[in-house]
Amino acid sequence: MIQITGLTKVHRRNGPPALLDLTFDTRPGTVTALLGDEGAGKTTAIRLMVELERGRGAALFDGRTYRRLHRPETLVGLLPDTGAACPGHPGRRAADHLRMLAAAIGVPPRRADDLLEQTRLAGVAGHRLRTFSPGMNRRLALATALLGDPRALLLDAPTAGLSPRGTEWLHSFLRSFAAAGGTVLLTTRSPQEAGALADRVITLVRGRQAADQGAAEFRGTRLRPEVVVRGPQMARLADLLLARGARVRPDGRSAIAVGGLVRAEIGELAHRHGILLHELADRAVGRPLPHPVLPAGSGRSGEVVRLHRTPFPHTPMPHAPAPPSPADGVPTTARHRPGGLPTVGAPTVGSRTTPLRSVPAPSPFAPVPAATPTRSGRPPEEDPPTRPLPPVVASSPVPSVPSVPQVRPEPGLPARTAPGTHPNPDPSRSPEPDLLPDRSCSPRMGTDPESGPNPPSRPSADGEYHRSEAP
Repeated sequence: MIQITGLTKVHRRNGPPALLDLTFDTRPGTVTALLGDEGAGKTTAIRLMVELERGRGAALFDGRTYRRLHRPETLVGLLPDTGAACPGHPGRRAADHLRMLAAAIGVPPRRADDLLEQTRLAGVAGHRLRTFSPGMNRRLALATALLGDPRALLLDAPTAGLSPRGTEWLHSFLRSFAAAGGTVLLTTRSPQEAGALADRVITLVRGRQAADQGAAEFRGTRLRPEVVVRGPQMARLADLLLARGARVRPDGRSAIAVGGLVRAEIGELAHRHGILLHELADRAVGRPLPHPVLPAGSGRSGEVVRLHRTPFPHTPMPHAPAPPSPADGVPTTARHRPGGLPTVGAPTVGSRTTPLRSVPAPSPFAPVPAATPTRSGRPPEEDPPTRPLPPVVASSPVPSVPSVPQVRPEPGLPARTAPGTHPNPDPSRSPEPDLLPDRSCSPRMGTDPESGPNPPSRPSADGEYHRSEAP
């Protein structure tokens, strides 16, 4: 008996759980299927059961975890999903591979030969593993899981890579294993396979247990019977079936799928109108859950996961206030968006609605408030306040006056002045700033337009000043 309680796995912190609170049990003599799409958490559940991955929850085999079993190979047989990979060394023969594993777990070599016969690999027992097909690799992996004669089988996608005949053989083998008192737990992505093989189907959706149904309930709610009809005159037969009220859809180039009528009625209708049929077979088609409900964790795994972004429990969610209307005295421009902050002057929730008062725009000539001193007592350094000047409207166009280019005096010469004027008419007054000589052209502190700033002068031996050359 296998008891699964609260299996939970989160790969990334604060990320979505790969598996959330999976809880069920399987009894001897039954086949249980974990059904779900890729990424639903089926492989993660199998790996958590045999403790190949760390997680939360517990998986008990006859009351013990997998690590506490004395000889786990005699109680649990594992078939992992390895795809088309070789189950052993590619250069080793199949019989040698099984005998080596049998010796490792203390099983006589005769057991390996019996399993090769049981899995239909006796004819290729001497072939090397590199020559095996994907289906033969899966059957050899199943023989490896059966070496210890276990009482329970954990199979992850057992029919992957098998041919239709191989799939039919595996289904019959698993049913006989369960009829002998064994426990089978397998994963699959096909609703048809789950409905045809399993006694109990557990549906996983995005890591959560969405449904736990028996075989009869699963077939009635998740499977829809259809009849596949193949032949050269399917267009004519489809018109006759639609007239009888059947559901018809194309299924390939020369086949149709019919629903609502049984196979005998379709055959009689085709015979009555002389329509040749090449195939007439029943099959079941899966359909989604009527109402897929993803339950939250029950707390058995100790993992607290919020499925929706809602506030803390027992705290009512605040509702956004309805936007005011112009009839309440509030202009249309003062409405605030639902879920956002109200605009300035909008009435608050629960208060009377009063019309907004118009606030005059600040005048450009209003006095500027004084600066507030900082903690150190000093006023903040800023530019003195300036007042903008009113715009000047020109009544008539002003003629443009051509500008006279300025002539820079050469170094060592006084600045030129206008004719009839003197740069300093009154000796008692200081010269005007506008009429000062250009000191940038002075031989002592001037600037050479080609070589840059001049170095300071120094007296020579005869008392004259000469400009020193730069080193």
